Amino acid sequence: MNSIMSRVLSFRRYSVPSLLVSILHLVLFANGAIGQYNESKEYSRYGKYPPYCSTPQQMENRAIPPLQYETSNSTESAITPRLVHVTALIRHGARTPWAGAPTYKCWNGYWENPQTGIWNCDLKTYISPPSTGKERVVNGDGGILEEEPDFLFEKRYDALMYQNGNSTGNELNGTCQLGQLLMRGYDQEMQNGLHLRHAYFYDGNNTSENHGAANPSMRLWDMASTNNYGTGKSGAIIGDPSKKIYQEPNLRYRADDEQRTLMSGQILLRGLFGPEILAADDDESTIIRLHTGDYKKDVLVINKNICPRVAELEAEAYDSEEFKRWNETSVEVQIIRKFAQSKMGLDVIPGGILDCLMTTMCTDRPLPELLDDYDGSLGPTSWNVDGPEGIAIVSEKDFTNIFERLVNYAVKQETFPYKYNDAALAKLGMGPLWKEIMSNILPIVDFTTNYTFGREPAPKLALFSGHDTTLMPILATLGQDVWSGSEWAPYASMVLIEVYEMLNSSKNSEFPSGYAFRLIYNGEVLTSRMERCSSELCDSQVLVSLVMQFAMFEERDCTSSNPASDASVESFDESEEDSTEEPKQSNSRVNPRQKWLLLGVSLLSATIGSIITRITMRRHYQSAYRHASDSERELNMAEASIEPNYARNSRTMNSSTLPGYAEESDEDRII
Repeated sequence: MNSIMSRVLSFRRYSVPSLLVSILHLVLFANGAIGQYNESKEYSRYGKYPPYCSTPQQMENRAIPPLQYETSNSTESAITPRLVHVTALIRHGARTPWAGAPTYKCWNGYWENPQTGIWNCDLKTYISPPSTGKERVVNGDGGILEEEPDFLFEKRYDALMYQNGNSTGNELNGTCQLGQLLMRGYDQEMQNGLHLRHAYFYDGNNTSENHGAANPSMRLWDMASTNNYGTGKSGAIIGDPSKKIYQEPNLRYRADDEQRTLMSGQILLRGLFGPEILAADDDESTIIRLHTGDYKKDVLVINKNICPRVAELEAEAYDSEEFKRWNETSVEVQIIRKFAQSKMGLDVIPGGILDCLMTTMCTDRPLPELLDDYDGSLGPTSWNVDGPEGIAIVSEKDFTNIFERLVNYAVKQETFPYKYNDAALAKLGMGPLWKEIMSNILPIVDFTTNYTFGREPAPKLALFSGHDTTLMPILATLGQDVWSGSEWAPYASMVLIEVYEMLNSSKNSEFPSGYAFRLIYNGEVLTSRMERCSSELCDSQVLVSLVMQFAMFEERDCTSSNPASDASVESFDESEEDSTEEPKQSNSRVNPRQKWLLLGVSLLSATIGSIITRITMRRHYQSAYRHASDSERELNMAEASIEPNYARNSRTMNSSTLPGYAEESDEDRII
C-alpha cells in the first residue's frame, strides 16, 4: 500500500486542471470481496504463455536493438549516422473482452463461471476539471494568498453493484468496462517506455553500456550535450529547444478516443519521460498535448464507415480462389472444424474465438480442459500446409495442439485480406494514417519535393497509440516479406521507424538522399525484408517512394463500384448499438455484385416453397404446424448462439462466406 500511495503523491505533482484525463492505478476493494483472481500472481497458472500475452519476459526480449552500422575511421569523410526522428506505433496493452453476453461467445459455461465471467479492474481513470489556467485566491490588497489546490475525479465502474457484493450489472459483471486496459497492460506499456528511453535517451553516466543510447548515433535525446536540437542537412527544423522534451513540437502524441489506447500511450510516455516530468519546476510545463478525433471517423484502423471501397476489397479477398482453397480444403481447417463439431458441439466457430482464448489465458483464467494444451510446439503455420487438396479423413488422433490450431485458424481468417492483391486493402485503408506519419518525416528527408503537407518544426518523436489492426496492415503495406500474416500482433506490440541523418554521405553513396531509415517490430529489425533494402539502414527515398503512392486521406478514391453498397455502409453504421469496439472492416463477406442474383434465387425459392407448403398443409395441418413451431424455436436458439451480424447476414451469404466461421459483430474485429 505504501508503494501505491507514493504513486498517488508523485502523480499529484503533474496533475493540473487543464489535463483532462490522467492515469494512475489503485487497488480498489482491497479486501478482495469481488476480486476473482489475484493480479499479484500474474502468469502463474500456465507453464508457458503464447507471445500474444506479452509476459514480462516476452516484453523484456523486445528491447530495441543497438545500431549495427559500422563507420570507418580511415578517412575524414566516413559516413556517420545521427538519429534525428523516431515514429512509434503501438498496440494497447492487455485488456478486458470487447463485449459482454450474449454477444461475446466463447464456450459453454464461460459466462456462468465466475473465474471467467466476472471481470474486476484495478486500473482506474482519473479526470481533472478543465480550465484555461491556474486560479489563485487574491486578498483585498490584490496579493496572492495561495494557489487553489488541484483536484481529481476517480472513475469507478461500481454503481451497479449487486446486493451479494460479488458482481455488478455491468457488461462484464464486475468493475471493468468493456475493452478496458488491465494492470498487465499498464506494466507492458511502461516497459515499452523504458525500451525507448534505454535506446534513445543518453544521460551521461546513468546510461548503461548495454543500452542503445550508449552509441552516439542513437542519441535522440542527449542530455549531456547542449546541441540537442537544430536543423538537419536538409535545413529542416527538428523540435524546439525552448520547450520541454515531452512537449510539442518535440513530441507529437496521437491516439484514437478509446480508454485503452489513450491510457497506453500515457503510460508509455511516463516510462519514457518519468524523471523529467517529476523534475518539472511548474505544473504548467507538464501538460502533454494529445491529438484524437471522433471515434467512428478515425483513421488509426481501416475504417469502412468513411471508405466504402474497403468493404469491397475485403469481399474480393474472401471470394478469391486462393482463400477458398485454404478455407475449404486445407487439413488444418478440417481438423479444427471437426474438433469444434465433435468435441465442442459447435457447427460454427465463434468469430471472437481468438479473443476468447487470449483474454482468458493471458489473465490466468481457466481454459476448458479440451483447450488447455498450449506448449508452443506448433507455432504459427504457413499458408502452404497440409498435403494434397481435397477433403481429408480427420480422426481424433489429429486433435493435438488444439489451442494453437484454433489460434492459427482464427488469425488466418482475419489477416488474409491485408496481404491479398499486393495489400490493396491495407494500402487504401491505412492511407490516411500513412499521410499522418509522413507529415512528420517528409519535412526532414524530402525537402526538395512538392508534397503539400508536412509539419514544421518536425517532432523528434511521433507516438501513435492504436490497435493490433493498426500495426498489422501498416506492416502489410511495406512488402510481402515484411510481415507473414500468420502471426497476430501481441499486446503492447511496437513498430518503430527510425530516421537517421547520414553525415558525410554523397549522392554517389549508399544513401544518396543523405538520410536513412530503420524499421523495427517488437525488437526485430525488418528493414532488409523490404524491396531495395539490403541492410538494417536503407535510404529514406525507398520509404518515401513506396509509401507516398498511397499516403492519402480525403484525396483517396473510396467510391464503391456498387453505389448501393455506399448507402448500406452508412445505414448500417447508424443502426449499430453503442459499443467500446471499433467499426468492423466489412459488414458482410458477400460480394456486392452478386446481391441481385441472390435476391432472384431467394424469390424463386420462396415461391416454390409457398406452393409446396400450400399443398401439404391441407393433409398434414396438425403435424406440420407442430413441426414448424419446433423449427422456429430451433432457429431462434441458433441465431442467439452466434454473432448478431452473422445471424442477420446469413440469409444473404453466398460462396464467399466463410463456412464454419461465425462472422463477428461490427465492433469486434479491431481488438
